[in-house]
Amino acid sequence: MKQQNTLDYQTACAALLLSVAGADEILEPTEIVTIKDILKFYFEIDGNEVQELIEKTQIEMKKSVGLFEYGRIINNSLELEDKIEFIKCVFEVAYSDGDLHYLEHHTIKNIANILNVEHKDLICAKTEISQFLK
Repeated sequence: MKQQNTLDYQTACAALLLSVAGADEILEPTEIVTIKDILKFYFEIDGNEVQELIEKTQIEMKKSVGLFEYGRIINNSLELEDKIEFIKCVFEVAYSDGDLHYLEHHTIKNIANILNVEHKDLICAKTEISQFLK
């Protein structure tokens, strides 16, 4: 992924990942662990920084009116190939509790739409992650 270290970009990524995890209104511990692992890897930050980012993002999300504002930040930061990789991370979060809930899937489709990721690329990302996690 293209390296982006602005707090807005990090918050946007964390917000979309948290949105998928919370789409079914049950934030599973496995989903939080997966989100933390993804954020640590992509932003090369430690556990304390990840926890602070998640807490800040959760506060920010309470003020948010939707996913579009976060998607706009990611759209301005990533190339198409990196957006597809991000969608794979989103699927990884959704599958981390062992089940892709229909509300999680709906949220992922919305995110992909906001990020201008084509349906065929969305399906490929879903297939790749579901096979990887089997």
